[in-house]
Amino acid sequence: MATMLLTGASDGIGAAAAVELTQLGHCVLASGRSPEKLARVHDEMVGAAPADVEVPDPIPCDLSAMENVRGLAAAALERCPRIDVLVNNAGLQTRRREVSPDGYELVFAVNHLAPFLLTNLLLERVQASDGRVVTTSSAAHRFGGIDFDDLQMERRWRAFSSYGRSKLANIWFTSELTRRTGVAATCFHPGGVNTELSRDSRMNALKPVFGRFARTPAAGADTLVWLATTDEGAHPHAMYYANRKPGSMSSRAKDTTAAARLWDVSAELVGL
Repeated sequence: MATMLLTGASDGIGAAAAVELTQLGHCVLASGRSPEKLARVHDEMVGAAPADVEVPDPIPCDLSAMENVRGLAAAALERCPRIDVLVNNAGLQTRRREVSPDGYELVFAVNHLAPFLLTNLLLERVQASDGRVVTTSSAAHRFGGIDFDDLQMERRWRAFSSYGRSKLANIWFTSELTRRTGVAATCFHPGGVNTELSRDSRMNALKPVFGRFARTPAAGADTLVWLATTDEGAHPHAMYYANRKPGSMSSRAKDTTAAARLWDVSAELVGL
């Protein structure tokens, strides 16, 4: 039985993964933004758990504020003597440019800076557990670019560009995490999933049509669960996956120089 911390577990693929991983016999500490939704997911986890599997009380946490990320890390360290798997799954897409409590562009803060900080704060525990890190990225990384002279997108903000660059950042983070620390780190594209990710964006208007063709959250969580539980996730042959196979990355996603620069800039922003 592995001990796992899973963010973004209030709904969508995070909720589906939390239930499935629990059903497989793992101890999953779930975290999410909505206490009410998280409580419902926790009830499902308890119902799915084998008789000898502990289901920890979940930790509600809004990852838009770095202070909250630090609080989540402290709580996880207190409650988890080992962390075999850290799953950075929380994410959002917004309708307009918004700013986090720390003054950062909100999508960048939640989708990149939060998992960057959380992983670094938990890194020693993960390494001591011979653990792994799995991060939810997306094929939308192809539509994102990072302008280091306008990191908070104050000059030009577009919803899909904002989301795409955060998913590109997830890939760069994964690459640099492995290079700097040697920890087993992977990220993945879940496919087009019918979730609440775009609840605050214009894409939500297309949900009635998109939902007919989208994957279920459980299908979207399949590669996440696979990377969290199999030898491929512990000893990856690739960095970015889709449908349980190495995925196709844009040429920009392979830019190791930019990845290293983003790491250094991110560390400064979050106070590491």
